Amino acid sequence: MINSNMCHEFGRAAVWTGRAGRPAVASRASPTRSPERSLKSSTRTAALVTGAVAVLLAPVAALRAWSDPPDPRISVGAAAPATLLPGDVRDPTGRMIANAVWTGLVSYDAETGAPVHAAAESITSPDRRVWTIRLRPGATFSDGTPVTSRSFTGAWTAALREGWAGAGLLTGVAHVSESGLKVEDDRTFQVTLGRPLSGFPALLGDPAFFPMPEHVLRSRAWAAYARTPVGNGPFQMASRNGREIVLRPRKGGRPVVVRIMPDARAQYAAAEGGDLDVATRVPPDRHESMEADFGDRHRAVPGRGMTHLALPEWVKRLASPTVRHALSMAIDRSAVTEGPLGHQYSPADALVPPGIRPGHREGQCRLCVHDAKAAVAALADAGGLRGPLNLWYEANRGDDAWVRTVAAQLREELRLDARPRPVADLRKALADRAVDGPFVVHATAAYPAPVAALAPLLDAGTGYGDDYATGLVAQAQRAATPDEGVVPARLAESAMLRDMPLVPLWSRHDHLVWSDRVRGVTADAFTGLRLADLSFGE
Repeated sequence: MINSNMCHEFGRAAVWTGRAGRPAVASRASPTRSPERSLKSSTRTAALVTGAVAVLLAPVAALRAWSDPPDPRISVGAAAPATLLPGDVRDPTGRMIANAVWTGLVSYDAETGAPVHAAAESITSPDRRVWTIRLRPGATFSDGTPVTSRSFTGAWTAALREGWAGAGLLTGVAHVSESGLKVEDDRTFQVTLGRPLSGFPALLGDPAFFPMPEHVLRSRAWAAYARTPVGNGPFQMASRNGREIVLRPRKGGRPVVVRIMPDARAQYAAAEGGDLDVATRVPPDRHESMEADFGDRHRAVPGRGMTHLALPEWVKRLASPTVRHALSMAIDRSAVTEGPLGHQYSPADALVPPGIRPGHREGQCRLCVHDAKAAVAALADAGGLRGPLNLWYEANRGDDAWVRTVAAQLREELRLDARPRPVADLRKALADRAVDGPFVVHATAAYPAPVAALAPLLDAGTGYGDDYATGLVAQAQRAATPDEGVVPARLAESAMLRDMPLVPLWSRHDHLVWSDRVRGVTADAFTGLRLADLSFGE
């Protein structure tokens, strides 16, 4: 640093280096010089002072740049979250951040995907319908306020009353109502479901079931809370703007900065160039080069959602399982996932998506393998299909390109008059029985169990109601333990693949690529990227 005395000395004699490398000296202005010459001399002296200071400071700046450590924060690229209000989280970024800022009653084992107790000390039930939840002692939110039973029941009640995205899980899957929530004491509360569900504990790891502080529940200032949420998890929000969200660990470790980068290409390039530690998106045209670009620093994360073509039971010409099998075998799933779906999906080989690790079996759908000759033969055995075959789907959901591709495949392979049929409200068209052909169904498992993937298919609007298959699904939901529900769920899957009320098409997966300085990159279908596991290599 240069003090005022040093500047005064420079005013007398500024030293710089000439072309030959020899020192040169600028003498003080002579008192006999004219005011004009003195002004010119002062200007020249000031210029020389500035140059000298720059020369002296340049090595300091260079030394600082050389010695400064890299950014100590772990950087993750992601699209902006729609909201960070836990009961309303509905996108991958929101889920990833929520699982860092909050700790749910359960979490999911990184190796098996099975639920394990987290904020809950115990979750018990005598009948799988009335559940008693006991919290671990001493837990606090990041603002120091205690986590109590009311933190959970109040948050669930808010989701139900406000109609947040999580209300669908509370009412549609768990069948929880406000009257079914009862606080017994600060650490114990009771939940009564509308019907038995052995998978209820596994469901509690979803952000829809995360707690909120008492002062937020009283104020109902939801928008303000969503901007700077206070959770009970391993991280707390340090700052947030339109470019990044900074999370600070509550008990030591590296801060994490989530950079708002919706463009997959920008994320990938930043990670490849070392300017980003983890990219959560990969552009379609770089899918094949991930290994060359990153070596073993890339991963596909299997998802929990699947896309199906459902067959309405009221359309008699589509009622034969043989016709449905023919349609399934005529679809080249790989061509679609590698083409219009841009390598972001995996061809289906079962009704249970691969992200459901407990109880998932690969290769269950042999009729999902593309086989044009077998498809033609099966359709001929069934007597063929005449007339237009409309493929119904909800408009403006991003399905147009792949539906057109599937329709073209059915025209080419089976000589069918297959036509895309977008509608503004597919649910209403189903209710009115206006749908006269296969229709698109997007289904997502709410918790990690095979029955969680199968149950929504029975409510997809097909009208399918085989007593054997539906009975097995109900048996799996009522099983004494999740493990005991696996066998009936597998039997139900086999029965549904035989009848094929829905033709499985593909499941979405996520991609991760990361720099060589980061370690501990783990992710699953329910948590997303685990920010708390990230670290830097030594």
